[in-house]
Amino acid sequence: MAAEPGSAGPGTPRAPCTRATSALFATGARSPEEREASGGVALGSKPPATNTPFAGGKGGLHEGGVRLPAIVNWPARLKPSVVNEPLHHVDVMPTLLALAGGTGDPTKPFDGKDAMDTIGEGKPSPHEDILINIEAFRGAIRKGTWKLIKVALLPGKTELFDVEKDPGEKENVADKHPDVLKDLEARLLTYAKQQKMSEWMQAQTDFLGFQGETQLDPGYNIDRGLPTEKPVIPQK
Repeated sequence: MAAEPGSAGPGTPRAPCTRATSALFATGARSPEEREASGGVALGSKPPATNTPFAGGKGGLHEGGVRLPAIVNWPARLKPSVVNEPLHHVDVMPTLLALAGGTGDPTKPFDGKDAMDTIGEGKPSPHEDILINIEAFRGAIRKGTWKLIKVALLPGKTELFDVEKDPGEKENVADKHPDVLKDLEARLLTYAKQQKMSEWMQAQTDFLGFQGETQLDPGYNIDRGLPTEKPVIPQK
């Protein structure tokens, strides 16, 4: 069993999570008619499942929203086993492609890695770190047992967890491990500078408003807060 980004392990039971556990809970902004047509439930209703002992749910960056099991069935090649090494769903493409003897386009490198040695032989994860997600206002990254969550919305919040000892992410230990915090934050910001706007996001400018403009305007400079494009003076 491989997981994204880490497989579920034993933990101390706690009260069932009341945050989002499905897409309907994550979006929430649905009319009664839409909920009835889709079989959904009202926002704030009791979730249809629990992700105990993990915190959060779909749409969030805590383990309850990003950690899930993956089952691989290949009797001719794989022996029954449980793999606890952290993997990511972006590993699926390069793994399957490598098994088929194919290669990708070098001009369009994969975000994932070939994980067959980990899945089939229990070897360490091919990842030095795993980017869980990065957005304009928040992001999360994992390296080994450490996980960093950074939220940039004012007043801002940075959390550091040892998800092996604390799978429920109850104790923020950012102030106890400054070197780990510095390393993971630098890695997260490096990924942030590499990101490109998705086609879906580019179609949401009306919905995103000013926040969308800061992401989509090629002249917007977050370091100075002003566009870098020179003004164009009309010619007579």
